[in-house]
Amino acid sequence: MEPARMAPLVSERLWGNLLQAITALAWSPDGEFLAIASAGGELLLLDFCAGCEELLHGDRDSSLDVLGFSSDGQFLAAAGQSGELLLWELGGTSIRPMALDPIPLGCGWIDAAAWQPRGLQLAVAAGRQLRLWDGASRQWRHDTLDLPGTVQALAWSADGVQLAAGCHGEVALWQPCLSRAPAPPVRNAIASAGLALAFAGPGNHLACGLLDRSLLVWPQGCHGQPWQFSGFPAKVRHLAWSDQPGRLAPLLASAAKETVILWTQVSHGSNGWRPEPLFWHERRVNALAFMPGGNVLASASSDGTVALWDGQGQLLQPLEGAGAGFNILTWRPDGQHLAAGDAQGRWWLWPVAAPMHEQERQ
Repeated sequence: MEPARMAPLVSERLWGNLLQAITALAWSPDGEFLAIASAGGELLLLDFCAGCEELLHGDRDSSLDVLGFSSDGQFLAAAGQSGELLLWELGGTSIRPMALDPIPLGCGWIDAAAWQPRGLQLAVAAGRQLRLWDGASRQWRHDTLDLPGTVQALAWSADGVQLAAGCHGEVALWQPCLSRAPAPPVRNAIASAGLALAFAGPGNHLACGLLDRSLLVWPQGCHGQPWQFSGFPAKVRHLAWSDQPGRLAPLLASAAKETVILWTQVSHGSNGWRPEPLFWHERRVNALAFMPGGNVLASASSDGTVALWDGQGQLLQPLEGAGAGFNILTWRPDGQHLAAGDAQGRWWLWPVAAPMHEQERQ
C-alpha cells in the first residue's frame, strides 16, 4: 500500500538510548514528563519543561514491563519481573521525584497494572488476584477480586467506574469505587484466555482479544452477550479504541501477528461490524494507539517500522527507526507527539502534525 498523497505528518525526530530493549512508555497527564522503562530494569524520566532527564531506577537484571502515571500526575508506578510495586511521588517540573519504599507482592512477575482514570486507585494483577493500592491513603485496600486463573489483562472504563480483568476462562467486571456498597462482580465465561482488554471511551463498549484467535466485543454498557469475531492469523494481543464517537460505536483496531484490522460498526446485530485490513507491516505488530482527539492510528511492528493510518484505513506515513523492531508506542495526551521504543534500547519521539480534517475536528 502506498501512503496517501498529502503533506507528511512527521518531518523530524528526537531519540536516545537505554542499555536494553524498551518495554514500556508512559506520559504524565499534562504531557510534561515521559517515563521510559527497559528489559534491564532501567527507568528514565524525561522532563520536557526543565529540559533534563533522570534515571530513577538502574537495575540491569530485572525487567520493568508496566508503567503509569496517576490521573493527577502525583504518582509514577512501575512493576515487572521482580514482583515488586515501585512508586515515586512527583512534585512537579524541576523537583526531584521521591521514591517510596518498594512493595513486594509475593506473586512473581507483574505484567498488568493500571491507574484509575479520574481517581487515585491503582489496580495491580498479583497472580490470580486483583489488588487496589489507594494513592490517597497510600495503602492497599481490603477489597480484592479473585479470579479462577492468573490475571493476564486489565482495563478501566474511561469514567473510572468499571474495572475489567481477564484470565483463562473468564472476564470479570468490577465496580470497586462506587460510594455505595459495590455490587458483586459480573463474571463472563469465555472459551479461552483473555490477553488484551480495552474499553471504548464513548459508550463504554468492551473489547477482549483471545488466545484462541478470536475477538469479543460487548455492546454499550457491557450488558448482554458479546459479538464474536474469529479467523485471525494468531492470538489477538493488542487492541485500541478511538476516543471519537462513531455513529454506533467508536473505531476499534486489533492486531494479530502482522495483521492490523480497523473495525467500524455500521449496523446493529452480529453482522454489523465491517473489518478493514491494513496492509503494510511484514512482521508482528506489537502496539496500537489512536491519536487523542482524532482517528489517526499508529501501529508499531517488529519489522522496524511505525505506521500512521487515517480513520478509513489509508496509510498516511510510515516511520522508520534504526532498523530494530519496535516494541511499544504511546501518544502524548495532546496528540502532538508520538513516542516509541525498540528492541535495541532506543527510544524515539516524533512531533506529529494532525491531518487537516483532524485539526478541524479538534
